[in-house]
Amino acid sequence: MQLSGKILKKGNGWVKLTIDQKIYSLSTIYSAGYVFLDRAYIYIDKEKKDKITIWLFSKDKKEPMDTLGMQFCNELLNYAHYFTSLKANANAVKILMQRALFSAAPSLANEAATNEIEQLIGALDKRQKKQ
Repeated sequence: MQLSGKILKKGNGWVKLTIDQKIYSLSTIYSAGYVFLDRAYIYIDKEKKDKITIWLFSKDKKEPMDTLGMQFCNELLNYAHYFTSLKANANAVKILMQRALFSAAPSLANEAATNEIEQLIGALDKRQKKQ
């Protein structure tokens, strides 16, 4: 497979990718780049308003530049999925961690409940004072 034009350009020992930040966050780009540190030298630059340019300079001169660029795109998708799933499952993970913590130390559950009740009472007091 070969991408051309605005998305992927290649030369002798390098490949340039243009990434849309509306699709991939900067955290996703950094994470994908981190995976490639052993395979390529990486330069990241802002091109236009919502475009990021990634320059990959291969450390292995025998590696095809198309392959390097496409594998970087796969890592972008991998980390975009990871961060999306992490955000979607954050509440479930929080509940599981709380249950594990509270089952190990039940006194923490009582303390957390007391703190939550105090916060709710404080919030109600503030509302009543505003009225």
